[in-house]
Amino acid sequence: MSENHPVLLLNNCRGREHTRLYGVDAFYDLYTTGYQANMATDLRADQVCVVASKPSIGGIAFSWYSFEREELMKDDEKITCRVFFGPHIRTETLSRAEAVKHGDYSGFFDINGNFKRRSVIKA
Repeated sequence: MSENHPVLLLNNCRGREHTRLYGVDAFYDLYTTGYQANMATDLRADQVCVVASKPSIGGIAFSWYSFEREELMKDDEKITCRVFFGPHIRTETLSRAEAVKHGDYSGFFDINGNFKRRSVIKA
């Protein structure tokens, strides 16, 4: 991966079900106003994105996607969002202790092993 296309880490801390909200291949959304409005504005086709979510069975699920496009759509609360679409590459579930030490996922965590509160993190 070149420096111009870093892996983008996306924190789904609210547990939003993007495919249910927006359809097939939707993997993340950001609000068009507030602090999220200026996040991830330079995504390029085929850029790799990793979405962290907490599955109901425990651990943290890390789902990898290849970004294809962005669309403006309304969520279930009628808020306009920037929705990211692209094919799913793979998903793996790790414990927090494993994830903090894992080279691909350590960027999600601060030095104390807590999730960073930001929605978007460049790896």
